Amino acid sequence: MPNAGKKPPGGAKRADASMRFSIIMAVLNGARFLQRALNSVLTQTSDSYEIIVQDGGSADGSLEILKAYEKRAALVSEPDNGIYDAWNKALVRAGGDWALFLGADDFLISENALRQSEAYLSRVPPHVDFVYGNLALGREGRPKTKISSSLASVYSQFLLGIGLPFPATFVRVETLKRHGFDPSFRIAGDLDVTARRLGPDNVLHMPHFVTFMEHGGISDNPAFADRLLEERQRVLRRHILPKASMIAERCLAYLPGDPPPEGDAP
Repeated sequence: MPNAGKKPPGGAKRADASMRFSIIMAVLNGARFLQRALNSVLTQTSDSYEIIVQDGGSADGSLEILKAYEKRAALVSEPDNGIYDAWNKALVRAGGDWALFLGADDFLISENALRQSEAYLSRVPPHVDFVYGNLALGREGRPKTKISSSLASVYSQFLLGIGLPFPATFVRVETLKRHGFDPSFRIAGDLDVTARRLGPDNVLHMPHFVTFMEHGGISDNPAFADRLLEERQRVLRRHILPKASMIAERCLAYLPGDPPPEGDAP
């Protein structure tokens, strides 16, 4: 059951907090794992967050679950044009500094995930748009694969049309409000927005695990393999190939290891 504490919709901000997270969830018939995802946020040792849920008109009991959390999660349920359109709608309501996008079947991997991230992000210089942590993948909440990619590896993967581990990536809300997601994408919109903004020094890696991602989403579905390939190729042609020289230079520059954000790493 949801926590019965008295907090305003969307979470609460500590009086002494200088940073706030916008945890954004786009939901469409995600009842199976939805409560797990919400509870993973509500049990965080940090309370510097808001939860923003954009439901696309679920008919599987998701809305009933979400309404039970209405004191802790800001909910809007209305038709949308896919996940990236839903994320754009949610961003209009976001009041945090950094956005984290969780699927209904994802969850924060420990109760300290946000507090650890807050400690790191508080030292990130203002030109950095993306800070990614480590990501665990598996089924039924059991990790099978752990992704902990160096900056050299991440930059090299862009050349293959593979982006950041998005469920474990914090993005500046201000950046997303200016640029937003392209709703013409159905699968690779996160790759697109990252590739559009990708620069030589605006991505950093946090050395801790942030999120568990459940296998079985649209990007894993063989039925959408052709669509995924087409969307990746579109991003490669438009945004990555024109930056190929810069990306290759970053791969070489980061081979010795990830730099700290500014000063000593937390």
